Amino acid sequence: MPQKNPYDPNKRHLLYDLFNPRGNGRGLSKEEMAKPRTFSRFFGFYFNNFNSMFALNIFFFLGNFPLLFGLYALTGNLNYNVMAPVSSLFPTVYGAVTLGGWNPVNAAVMGLHGLQQSVSFPTTATRVFALLTLLVVFTFGIVNVATSYVMRNLVKGDPTLLVSDLKYAIKRNWRQGLILGIIDLLFLFIIAYDLFFFRVASVNGFYAFLFGVMVIVAMLYLMMRPYLYLMAVTFDLSIWKILKNAFIFSMLGFKRNLAAFLGGLAVWVIDYLILSVVFPVGLILPVMFLVSFTMFMGVYASYPKIKEIMIDPYYVSDDVGAKLKSEAGAPEPEEEPIFRDRG
Repeated sequence: MPQKNPYDPNKRHLLYDLFNPRGNGRGLSKEEMAKPRTFSRFFGFYFNNFNSMFALNIFFFLGNFPLLFGLYALTGNLNYNVMAPVSSLFPTVYGAVTLGGWNPVNAAVMGLHGLQQSVSFPTTATRVFALLTLLVVFTFGIVNVATSYVMRNLVKGDPTLLVSDLKYAIKRNWRQGLILGIIDLLFLFIIAYDLFFFRVASVNGFYAFLFGVMVIVAMLYLMMRPYLYLMAVTFDLSIWKILKNAFIFSMLGFKRNLAAFLGGLAVWVIDYLILSVVFPVGLILPVMFLVSFTMFMGVYASYPKIKEIMIDPYYVSDDVGAKLKSEAGAPEPEEEPIFRDRG
């Protein structure tokens, strides 16, 4: 009687496909690849690649590990906690009781103004952990180019080799990704600071106008972001050209970009509402799903427009190993090409 194969691929562990370095997706057939990347096909694309999306979400947080220092500092576990009075009249009431002694009136007033609450003060350890969070400037861009490369391949319909693709993208793009990440974080910080400042000062009509302007700027920049990392892993362009082209694409593909922006905004608003009602669930969702989900929205909306404008005019097809037009018999261009495809 033949023995049962203990390594039957049909009965492998559920986590095998998630961490298997050989591959996480078979890719698409030519017929499937030719279909447009429309809104109606988005969820099919996402759920067909759910394992990869889950793994990329985990990779995003592990790759940006300095964020964990900041999150731990925010918990208050490193702070120094003391009890302090709630009422500003407590010193006066306490002095009156100390000098005049206890009586029914003083006891009633002390009961009203003598309530205590716990007050937390940052310690040296808290400040150190907060400063360690700044190390994310060295990881943020590198992680984003790696995840964008894998997501681009998923949108293209290429077979994915998750671990190998991440290593490949980091090896080829880490320098430019590092610079883009620093610029990206700088812009995000400035936009967030201005939104907060103008929102607080919006009682003044001029500042209310500036707050509205910053809302528009924030929306445009968030629509630009997916293009930054996609062009970094697709073309051999300078940082300046990547920024300029990303701004142009945010306008050219406005409908798709706006849909991705509103979709991402809706997802995070829903998570905020869940966070206010069921805190553990709202906290775990971004770590497990939401970051890669919103990033995939951006890539799904952005890549078809890049392909239409920057790839199709120069390449016969967008398959792996695509041939240049000159290789297919077309005359060679007289001028130097404006970009080189980086695969």
